Amino acid sequence: MKKYVKSYNMFFPNRIFGILLYLVYPVLIVGSLFIERIFFDNYVILITTTVFVFIIECMADLFIFAGYARKESSRHEYLKTSVKYIQIFKRAFMFDIVRRLLSILIIMSVTSAILRIPINIAVFITVSLILFIIVSLCILRFFDYFVFYYIITIIMMLVYGFFIIIMCEKNIYIISGIMITTSILAILIHIKILFKVIKEGYHD
Repeated sequence: MKKYVKSYNMFFPNRIFGILLYLVYPVLIVGSLFIERIFFDNYVILITTTVFVFIIECMADLFIFAGYARKESSRHEYLKTSVKYIQIFKRAFMFDIVRRLLSILIIMSVTSAILRIPINIAVFITVSLILFIIVSLCILRFFDYFVFYYIITIIMMLVYGFFIIIMCEKNIYIISGIMITTSILAILIHIKILFKVIKEGYHD
């Protein structure tokens, strides 16, 4: 596991970013719940928490894997000098998936528990959030500029909002099962695209 974390951290701009991502981000979101409860309804807080997680997970990727889905990107040029480049990238990418899923699951589970959100709604919101973040990243990683990340993130977040409104009246557990399957497929397709680009770029 240490090798995976070390490989992942190699893609960070600096150590401060790691502290923000691993510690400050989840603690700040969960800690803010206690202040928000004084002023807002529980479901309003759930929505704002979901929005914050969506934005942070997507925008943080700008400093990690932005542009890695296209061969023309120069973001990973410095790593091509290493004979272990592909191995490092694989470990980093796999840990990114684990880190992201754990962060979302922990934050949303603690949030739902504190706010006493019904389990079916908590599951639906969490699973749908994971799906839309994964799909967003599959798109975002074809770009490496802030403006593209920002615009696409906002658009995907709005689409996510409409999706929640439309699907909230459906059978939540069936929809959640479909979303989990879709998330897995999206990850597998994204892995294939990224690794293909990385291998081709490495041999340039």
